Amino acid sequence: MAEYKQVLVKDGKNPEGLISFPIFITQREIGALNSFIVRDWDTFIVAYPKSGTTWMEQIVHLLANNGEQGDKILSEAVPWLEGAATCYGGLDRLIRDSGDRRYFHSHLPMSLMPMFGKTKAKYIYVARNPKDNAVSYYYHARSKMGYEGNWSEFIKLYIEGKVGYGSIFDHVLDWWKVSQDSDNIMFVKYEDMTKNLAQVVTNVANFIDIPLTSDLLDTVIAASKFSAMAINPKANLDWVPQREGIPKHMRKGIIGDWKNHFSSEENLLFDAIYESRFLKFGLQFEF
Repeated sequence: MAEYKQVLVKDGKNPEGLISFPIFITQREIGALNSFIVRDWDTFIVAYPKSGTTWMEQIVHLLANNGEQGDKILSEAVPWLEGAATCYGGLDRLIRDSGDRRYFHSHLPMSLMPMFGKTKAKYIYVARNPKDNAVSYYYHARSKMGYEGNWSEFIKLYIEGKVGYGSIFDHVLDWWKVSQDSDNIMFVKYEDMTKNLAQVVTNVANFIDIPLTSDLLDTVIAASKFSAMAINPKANLDWVPQREGIPKHMRKGIIGDWKNHFSSEENLLFDAIYESRFLKFGLQFEF
């Protein structure tokens, strides 16, 4: 892909030990995360790209801010950890400008999360069924990452893990396995957010120890619905330059759009991989 490059990382799942990152994130910046000091009261929203990261950021931000959107755009209120050097002036500034309770979002695989397992920090991992994720990622790659290939070409790259942040199957499975025996990892499915947002908001509030009143719950739900976020300039990424004529960052937010893109052959191949990589271990999604 035009706007991704390969960066050598430790414990990479790729056979060559490589994983792709956005072009502006250098190996030096990834290495700098090794010195990032994680605090016990930090909260990280983690997800493979296009899995509902922004949606969960909005929920957590509103809960932490008593339902108020505030003056900052969402990506500054809940900053992107590995993109700090480019988007926020560096990790030092990120730390200096953060309050006592810090909230970050990240697409990092578990093997690259700073100090993972060494603190009491909390992690909310959001996962989406990989078929819908692939479709969403395709439009994201075309709109913001300079990808010019067609769907058939993209899905081959996606299945092989040759897209930004590598294989979705490696990424999700690693986090899911650890979440099964960890009190500080909350594993959330995008599809559950779509079907019962109130329950997810309630669970998130309990997980990050924020008292939830009925008024706050109603406020968070209203402001974090897809329709509300799509027209809220502080809660989406429409300010990021993108190719003309390609759907915006928040495109549909539905379950099942993959049916409009996958061929019968692509679907059969994908089902076989899904069964061997997820179902085999007990991880199941709604399609």
